[in-house]
Amino acid sequence: MLRLVTTFLLCAITVAFAGSKVLHVSTIPNNADIYIDEIRPNHAKNPAYVSPAFIEAADDSLASEILISLFTPGFMDTTLRVRLSPKDTSFIIISQQPILDNEFLERQEAELSKRKRANFGKGLMKISLIPFAASLISGAIAYYEIEQAKDCKKTLQNSAIVTDRYQNTRDDFEDYRDNAKLAKKFTYASLITGAALLSIGFILSF
Repeated sequence: MLRLVTTFLLCAITVAFAGSKVLHVSTIPNNADIYIDEIRPNHAKNPAYVSPAFIEAADDSLASEILISLFTPGFMDTTLRVRLSPKDTSFIIISQQPILDNEFLERQEAELSKRKRANFGKGLMKISLIPFAASLISGAIAYYEIEQAKDCKKTLQNSAIVTDRYQNTRDDFEDYRDNAKLAKKFTYASLITGAALLSIGFILSF
């Protein structure tokens, strides 16, 4: 039994400390977009990493290569297959070649503009959750105020004598009714705002 427990502990320790292979990528200049396993990546999409970066190999610790593609405005696109060291961590420094071709530069700028537009659209879609949440809250408030107004109305209809309590109930009825109208307007406005942001964000994100 003791031998079994010892064997289990040794296996657990081995798994815990058996790190997967990692590639450290540095570029000149820094802040290059890094795409993984894509020969011709779509630069309009966000990269997997930005240099300098530590890139973990596939789950298989026996992986021997990583395909990386670099993108930096004003520099040539670079794609290369990096052979990993048998050790845990490999290092590579890539010096990117400047490009002066105006047509190539314009194409890069167009890709970046599309990426920025897509990211802005995704941001709008996330922001649209705020007015949608506000509409749910105001809708719940409107429902509560309407139900309170209904109760007051029933009380007024069942009152045969006009007393101070009758007048107070009437005042409460009017307050609940006005609050319900205001909450309903806010609900509709929030829904329209949320739908507009979601629609615009959806269009821009593609």
